[in-house]
Amino acid sequence: MITDLNKMTHQSNRGVYSTRNLHPRWGGINSVLQFATLFFLVLSPVMGQSSSSKPTEKIHKPQLRFVCLSSLEPEQEQEVVLASRDAEGKWLEHSTVQLRTPLITDWLPAATGELYVALRKDQTLKSIGQFQFPADARHALVVLNANIEKDAYEATAIDPQKFEFVKGSVLILNFSPHVSSVFLGPYEQKVEVGQRAVAKPVGEDNGMYRLMVSYVDAGGKTVSCYDRYVSGNAKARYLLFM
Repeated sequence: MITDLNKMTHQSNRGVYSTRNLHPRWGGINSVLQFATLFFLVLSPVMGQSSSSKPTEKIHKPQLRFVCLSSLEPEQEQEVVLASRDAEGKWLEHSTVQLRTPLITDWLPAATGELYVALRKDQTLKSIGQFQFPADARHALVVLNANIEKDAYEATAIDPQKFEFVKGSVLILNFSPHVSSVFLGPYEQKVEVGQRAVAKPVGEDNGMYRLMVSYVDAGGKTVSCYDRYVSGNAKARYLLFM
């Protein structure tokens, strides 16, 4: 299934977000390919962006974007608050988001240190997920996965600049329970469970490269998850979630 996120409109009080700009150096997010056990998010430059949605080099306050892969309320939007606590333990609210699946938000005001994904309940907040904003980062991606059994979100904060996430590369994150094998052209990249890696696709003369993802099951059988030729873009950055 291919979802064109550029067709989403932005309403700050309704949690419907555009995807105009991921970062001045990173480009924007154009589309999401969703298949089997894999999410493949394509990041590429977007022309004609509105300057109001751009995090600029003049802004030094922390900002983040949520990438929601699964929601605790899959049939409807779920309003959550991005919050932190002060020295006395009191809640400090930074942003309000309407989560749904899939969702990539606009840039949201954040804070350094420990942050919480919280529900508003009985005139206070209740944490349903927490994470640490990456040290020394000004912008971060936070990937949310719903843990239905715990009724909470597992949040993974990423500072792409620390992974040499340069143009033309793919940042691979393995959330699956299997060691994964990823081919971005002729070369294999092994990614351990819970780990991440950066790789650069090697294309053919026509600019395409073969993207293959597989893992070995408990019986020693290789299970193929994805096998398709993908168009490369030396000016784009890619995220590959497993």
